[in-house]
Amino acid sequence: MPTPKLGILASDEKAFHAARESDPVSLVVLRSTLVNPPRSAGARSVAENIKKLHPYASLVPYVWHMVTHGPEDHLRELASRSLPGEPRRFGHLQSTPEVQDAWQTTLRCAQAFGARQVLLRTPASFTPSGANHSRLAAFAEARAAEGIELVWEAEGLWEPAQTLSVARKLGMQTVIPAFDGAGRPFNGSLERRWLRVDGAGPTTKLRGILAESLVHSMVHADVAAPVLFAGPRAYANMRAFAIELTITEDEDGDDDDLDDDADDVEDDTAE
Repeated sequence: MPTPKLGILASDEKAFHAARESDPVSLVVLRSTLVNPPRSAGARSVAENIKKLHPYASLVPYVWHMVTHGPEDHLRELASRSLPGEPRRFGHLQSTPEVQDAWQTTLRCAQAFGARQVLLRTPASFTPSGANHSRLAAFAEARAAEGIELVWEAEGLWEPAQTLSVARKLGMQTVIPAFDGAGRPFNGSLERRWLRVDGAGPTTKLRGILAESLVHSMVHADVAAPVLFAGPRAYANMRAFAIELTITEDEDGDDDDLDDDADDVEDDTAE
């Protein structure tokens, strides 16, 4: 099976207290930038600290909620940063000067992180209407012109088949839950997908059977979907998954060796 990249979805910098130098982290996604993106100097400091722990990891900030969320989504009340202007002119990827100013804040943060990807979370209020399809397409096109790839995390009524279709059309990646509410692994195409293992519900602790079921669901995929781990046990869950991944890869290697041995026997018999 293709080997997936493993990543940590961190709510804040406290999440990194559980990190180890040996952790196989290829991606670090910073959820705190959804609410309060740091200014350029602060972003560089954050990036330097993370690189000390995970020197080969790519950093991915969330797009600021002032770009994506409207006043009815109530993220503004949680933030310490804001911009002047009428609240209704922010969010939902509107084509307004206010949203453009908010995007520039995220862009500066991404540049300080050295990031070429940003995670775009759209709220449930951003419904799959024709107008919102058009806004998303225009936003993706503008970001592509800046050399930024979007990784889209759609909340609300968007179905997996819809998000995949949109992602193909607009050249984006999408984030989806790795498990459903009953603890069953995602069973669809992994094309343009990033899987998110949440730190709540049945996956609060990624027990062996859960890690095994997720790995086995990915065995026959043609692409290696990155897997992000969130919540207080993010690092512990990632290690559990990495162990199961190694076991499965070793088993695949043994099967290949058996196939080679069988081919050798057939060759000897033919001679």
